[in-house]
Amino acid sequence: MNPSDESPGHKADAEAVGETVLKLLADLGAREQLSAERIERDTGWSLRRSENSARTGASLGPDWGYSLELLVPAGSQRPQLRFEYRRKREDADASAICTPDFERYAKTLEGLGYQRSPMTAEHDRPLGWSFQRPQLWIRIYTRAESDDAYEHECVSLITVE
Repeated sequence: MNPSDESPGHKADAEAVGETVLKLLADLGAREQLSAERIERDTGWSLRRSENSARTGASLGPDWGYSLELLVPAGSQRPQLRFEYRRKREDADASAICTPDFERYAKTLEGLGYQRSPMTAEHDRPLGWSFQRPQLWIRIYTRAESDDAYEHECVSLITVE
């Protein structure tokens, strides 16, 4: 199956998607390595291209889907990568997309020399984590797995700059 097929009947495997994204991040050494060609080569996913972006996505079952977009903002030469799990139903819990979980991403990135620091919003409300190396900045936004597993952090959005 081709993950770039966003048709309603297409379904990708959430764990395989998460592992593919984690491997893509682990293999990046600098933002300049972000290209549609490299993403296609490293993931096996076909990207739909437009003037300033390339994207793909698929359904991950009845409650979730994902999207990956590589874009070069107008007036910039620097690519940005955005990967996001998208809820199809407001009440969907994240257990379906929580493997690999946030700690797996964190351990992998820290093992590669990234410095980890928390990202917070107003009143110190946690948003996620920032991972930095001299040539790359990865932000991982998290969500609780479910009401019953509130302390277990799942990945919801990743940006790479």
